[in-house]
Amino acid sequence: MDSSVFLDEPQIEADSADDSAAFAENRYSKFLFQRESILRNAPECSGVYGLFSAFWIYVGEAENLRARILKHLEGDDPCIVRYRPSGFAFEPASPEDRHDRRQYLMKELQPLCNGEASHAEGHG
Repeated sequence: MDSSVFLDEPQIEADSADDSAAFAENRYSKFLFQRESILRNAPECSGVYGLFSAFWIYVGEAENLRARILKHLEGDDPCIVRYRPSGFAFEPASPEDRHDRRQYLMKELQPLCNGEASHAEGHG
């Protein structure tokens, strides 16, 4: 396995919706926005995720993080395709908490594609 695809498992601890540090720190774990990296690193659990390059492109929420990030890789959103993400970050969150967490992260990180009509709210 190419070590550039997977470095270390992230240790994610975000107890509070007031803290975007754990999510942002995950950005530097170098999870590449490539199929092999998504399959190896993104868990099949509820949570929030972000796609980035030099800047945050999109922040979403999903019942199954792995499946949703793979859909984005397949080109399901024109805005995301246009900005060509190079990496992804994620944070497990319960279904009850993930919407509020996503809203907080969108406000803090100001992703480019969350305001676009190409993506329905809550579909992410």
